[in-house]
Amino acid sequence: MDEQPAYREIMGVTKILKVLLALGAVIAVISILSHFMQAELIKHEGISATVAEAIYSREQIIGFIQAGLYLLTAIFFGRWIVRANKNVRALGADGLRITPGWAVGYFFIPMANLWRPYQAMKDLWLASHSPSSWNTALIGIIVPIWWALWLLSIFIGQIAFRMTLHANTLDQIYACINVNILTEFIEILLCLVAIALVSQIAGAQTSHHRNALEALDSEMRDG
Repeated sequence: MDEQPAYREIMGVTKILKVLLALGAVIAVISILSHFMQAELIKHEGISATVAEAIYSREQIIGFIQAGLYLLTAIFFGRWIVRANKNVRALGADGLRITPGWAVGYFFIPMANLWRPYQAMKDLWLASHSPSSWNTALIGIIVPIWWALWLLSIFIGQIAFRMTLHANTLDQIYACINVNILTEFIEILLCLVAIALVSQIAGAQTSHHRNALEALDSEMRDG
């Protein structure tokens, strides 16, 4: 029989993850402003060699910051998912469909990453709010919204990337900028929804753990 995992405090890593997600939203706003500035230059002035170089340097800097922040956020999100999954088991949830490790691993498996991470997060949300009866509880709307935005961000991001590779004329560049703006807007929504999602799960787990400790303390005093 598998050893029952111990509950570990989750609010610390949750706070770090929320800060990283908030920074992701801020950088996405900055990127949108940069794209708008680029679009205005194209629309009204065209692009000289000097202006093109300045735009490229600015976009490159923003891109490097976003890539680094995305990697750091992914690392902490993975740690958070594993810890949160172990916690619900420590709180008494049984029969979850996906193990803590695979709750992260499925993000990297082609085809399976289209629905299995959603199943893992759905079970996690339910088990965090109702550890003893999670499989009969009702799912909150936050999880489907988060997953829809996640898939949409990947889909639109791929379109933007391919358009960027083949953007040669001013019209193509302008269209590419508009798609990139849409991508960043979706990223902002995704970051905000993810903040709400991890907050709800961490808050529910902390509350259940506190109640369990209080009940145990009460039993010890009565005994």
